[in-house]
Amino acid sequence: MSRFLIINADDFGCCKEQNEAIKELWENNLITSVSVLAVAPEFEDAANWLKSKGLSAGVHLTLNSDEALNPWRSITGAKSLGKNGNLHSNSKDITFHARRRDVSREIAAQYNAIKNAGIKVDHADSHSGTLYGLNLRRFYIDAFRFCGENGLPYRFPKRADFIERMLGRKPPAALYKFHSHLVNLAKKNGVCLIDDMLSNPWSIDKIKDKDSILEYYLNAVKGIGEGITEIFLHPAKPKSEEKTPWTKRVYEYEILKSGALLEAAKKNGIEIISWADVREINNYRRTE
Repeated sequence: MSRFLIINADDFGCCKEQNEAIKELWENNLITSVSVLAVAPEFEDAANWLKSKGLSAGVHLTLNSDEALNPWRSITGAKSLGKNGNLHSNSKDITFHARRRDVSREIAAQYNAIKNAGIKVDHADSHSGTLYGLNLRRFYIDAFRFCGENGLPYRFPKRADFIERMLGRKPPAALYKFHSHLVNLAKKNGVCLIDDMLSNPWSIDKIKDKDSILEYYLNAVKGIGEGITEIFLHPAKPKSEEKTPWTKRVYEYEILKSGALLEAAKKNGIEIISWADVREINNYRRTE
């Protein structure tokens, strides 16, 4: 079986620094897909650019704001999703207050915002993992139903390898059972999943420098298994010269700009694809 790799840039629409980085990377063929935040401040700029290029994009479904001081606006304005029409910034607030019917309405509204901007949506994924059940809520049911009804491939891997990579340790058996439950639920809803996903889980205090993250990603690319794998990063231009959590995004921008991941993939015989290719490849694999 062949090995395929998607290189996806998340958070398109988040801010000017993110948008500038993603546009540059796309123009230079250094990424193959993007995921758009329909609730973020620079969504209109991202959407206009995608439409001008005739590009498809993923809907980066989110129930949370990244910053409490500059919260993102809920499209539906549902009270259970945040105060004064803003999305919660604290994950505990999502756990204790968000109602599933409001979640379903909000994710549909975010999807429609992208479609109504004249952009074809080629997949869905979850910002901060709020739709994966990590917050002890069953929003994953609503996400799978939504993707099934709209024919969208979804960022969730059929293989469980990613769990240990993201945790940095061997997970309890219960997590593997939960993963199996989610994969079966996706299948029941007719949702097309990828085989594996990769991203660097380190916080900035654990990152020595850009080279340490580059080494992580190069090793990850070399170890890619059969089927479709997605690497998702959050590339952005600098906001300041200080080392802050934002610096990790700058490192990822510089890594993508170098072309090192594409070079490593080609060197290891891995075919580069986009999210727009996923359904066709999975259909072909079922007929082999």
